[in-house]
Amino acid sequence: MKTGKNFKIWGMTFGVIGDLIMGLPMLTYYEKKYPQSYKYWVIEKKCAKAAPLFFNHPLIDKIHITRNWAVSQGFIEEDKVIASACDEQVICEGWTHTPKDWYNYRSCVEETARVAGITDLTEILSEEEMKPKLFKWFNEGLPQSVSTYAKDAPEDTISCSPNIAIWPFAGTHGRSPSPHWWGVLIDQLLKRGYSVHHFGLPSDPVLSVLPGYKTFPELSYFEQVKASLASQLVIGTDSGAQWVMGAYSHPAINLMTNWLPNHTQNLLALEPINDNGVTFFESGGCDKIPVGKVLKNILDRVPL
Repeated sequence: MKTGKNFKIWGMTFGVIGDLIMGLPMLTYYEKKYPQSYKYWVIEKKCAKAAPLFFNHPLIDKIHITRNWAVSQGFIEEDKVIASACDEQVICEGWTHTPKDWYNYRSCVEETARVAGITDLTEILSEEEMKPKLFKWFNEGLPQSVSTYAKDAPEDTISCSPNIAIWPFAGTHGRSPSPHWWGVLIDQLLKRGYSVHHFGLPSDPVLSVLPGYKTFPELSYFEQVKASLASQLVIGTDSGAQWVMGAYSHPAINLMTNWLPNHTQNLLALEPINDNGVTFFESGGCDKIPVGKVLKNILDRVPL
């Protein structure tokens, strides 16, 4: 049998950015199963913007971005040739969940592995190894116009403090607090002297007109992540961005509700894993989360 880098593994996980983060523990799983193996980390083209997050991961040998927009469209011949040359192929094109209400019984990390065909993840990995982890290789902050050849300005970013970063909306309806809820919290922070940096999509609604609130529609996803990591605290829902923050163990507040159908138990199944995170959960909608409780947590953790 091939050993070491001669043993090649294709895949791990595909899907949106949150799915990629949830799939990171699979790298450790296969490293334990096939020590020092060569691992392809395959990213769907639609998520190529997130590729830089994985550049410095010690268990990823090569990042491969699919030629088609999504795996659901199938792999082109070039992808198939690379995959067929690998000794182990992790393919999860169908994303079949059994049972459909898996979230009542399992965590996102375990379920992501299961749809890829791994049923013994929790038996092989320790509790610590089940936590997704990313590794910084970049400067943090907002980008500034500095030439890479400028000897007197080696840093290519600026930091802004004290500031709170927010990723206020996720893609699924009912998953995030309303613009009104966010507006109340943001204005309370701004009136106390904090700045609030709003990250996400250019189509996100404006949440405040007070000084100190700023959006960054011109920044790429990766630049927004870097800027968020320069903040004192990030607030968001159970979105891909919050999973990214958790993988970096960046101080965060997760705002959660049971938005999936018939989600009645194991209510924190979707919680972004973060050693420095705090979660506020209310059944029936994020707007039921008391703004005052969230505000107090921010004031305690990020004093002016």
